Amino acid sequence: MSENMKKIIHLGGVLFAVTAVTGLLLGIVQNFTSAAIMKAEQAARNEAFRAVMPDADNFEAVNPAPDDFVTDVQKGTGKSGLAGWCISVNSKGYGGLVSFIVGVTKDGAVKAISILNHSETPGLGAKSTEPEFYTQFNDKDKLPLKVVKGAASAPEEIIAISGATITSNAVVDGVNAAVSYWAKNLKGAE
Repeated sequence: MSENMKKIIHLGGVLFAVTAVTGLLLGIVQNFTSAAIMKAEQAARNEAFRAVMPDADNFEAVNPAPDDFVTDVQKGTGKSGLAGWCISVNSKGYGGLVSFIVGVTKDGAVKAISILNHSETPGLGAKSTEPEFYTQFNDKDKLPLKVVKGAASAPEEIIAISGATITSNAVVDGVNAAVSYWAKNLKGAE
C-alpha cells in the first residue's frame, strides 16, 4: 500500500470518528432539549387558546375531520358551558406556512386570532404578528372575510399589510377556512 493511500485511509478514519462523535453529541443534546421545546410550544398554544377564546377556562381536544387547512380543534368551555372552538390552521403564505389559531364562537363568529409560527419576510409579512393587523379579526361576524388595500368600508373587510398582500390573504383564507370548518363539522355541537 502506498504512502498516499495510507494517508487517505487515516484521514478518512479521523473524519469518520469526528463525524460519529459529533452526531452522537447532537443526538444527546436533542434528546435532552426536545421535551423542553415541546413543553414551551404547548405553553404557547395554551396561551393562544386563552387569547382567542377568553371566556373559556378549559380546552378539550376534539378529533378534527380531515381538512386542507385545519390541523387541530379544541373545544373551549367556561362557567356557562360551551364558549367556542379554538381551530388551529396552517395557511400558505409568501415564505411558507403561517400557523395560527382562530377562536370561533358557538354562533360561528370569529372571536380573535393568534399567530403561532410563520416564515414570512421580516418587516413585511412578519407584521401579521402585530396588533395593527391581527386585531382586525376581533369579533367579526360578517363572513366570509376579504382583503382590501387601503381603508376598509365594510365589516367583512380586512386591511392588507402594505407590501404583504400574500400573507394577508393567507391569514384571511385560513380564518375563512376555520369558520367554514366550524359550519360543516361543529355547528350545533355542545
